[in-house]
Amino acid sequence: GTQIEEAELESWATNPLNKETDWDTIKGFCDQLNNEPDGPQLATRLLAHKIQSPQEWEAMQALTLLETCMKNGGKRFHSEVGKFRFLNELIKVVSPKVMIHVSLLPLR
Repeated sequence: GTQIEEAELESWATNPLNKETDWDTIKGFCDQLNNEPDGPQLATRLLAHKIQSPQEWEAMQALTLLETCMKNGGKRFHSEVGKFRFLNELIKVVSPKVMIHVSLLPLR
């Protein structure tokens, strides 16, 4: 297993052209991140990028991938997800919508 393989698995698992969730690839990605010394760090970087995709289906698949890895990823992955760097990326997903909503409110 290599970082390139992990990135390819993640790309296939979140491909916006997928007609349905690709569970085999998702499981392969989770297995791969557990087997690599820097797997959790790479996985969280890849996931943070895909979760912010403007393509809704790609972002939803990335969230499914994140959820599956949380259930199967082990302590090293959990530790990486709990770091500010990753959590800050997740906040970016909702903050633009919040900012737009606030800016559209009428001024009093």
